[in-house]
Amino acid sequence: MVFMGDLFSQLEGLGVYEYLLPFLLIFSITFAILEKVQILGEDKKNINIIVSMIIALIFVTQFTLVSTLNNFLPKISLFTIVAVMALILFGIFGAKVSDGLGWGGLMIGAVVSLLAIYWGLSPSLGFEIPYWVQYNFDVILVILIIIIVIALVTGGSSKSGDQKKLSDSISNIGKLMFGPRQ
Repeated sequence: MVFMGDLFSQLEGLGVYEYLLPFLLIFSITFAILEKVQILGEDKKNINIIVSMIIALIFVTQFTLVSTLNNFLPKISLFTIVAVMALILFGIFGAKVSDGLGWGGLMIGAVVSLLAIYWGLSPSLGFEIPYWVQYNFDVILVILIIIIVIALVTGGSSKSGDQKKLSDSISNIGKLMFGPRQ
């Protein structure tokens, strides 16, 4: 009887993780992009397959790229799971996630996604967080939170030019994050 650990170690020994899976990933992504964009023309599936296969084979021969991909994907997969769990929690607390998170949620999601990509690629490509950020992270975080709160509270004004009340601003924060209620 073969245990799962033995099966995975046999697959690793055969090079499935270092050659076959990266090849299939790069091939399928490249093929999907070529089919969608139609750079080579319409109904050119055979040419798209050949170009995708060449690109994937060239990618697999670059060991540093394959190593970077193998280090990057598990971290981004973890980030994806965390993001899905956050959306589930939003739904539990009454946010209509199906309507979208609004522009504010989109911007926050974009910034968090860029940070996750930076986190995922940093060991492989030699990125390092500057030392002053490491030592002053808590101060930077507090300053950013204060700036965001000030911007949200004083961000809009009514038609008469008066500033909105705090309760209206808090309501707008909810609309900005979770979209309008229906």
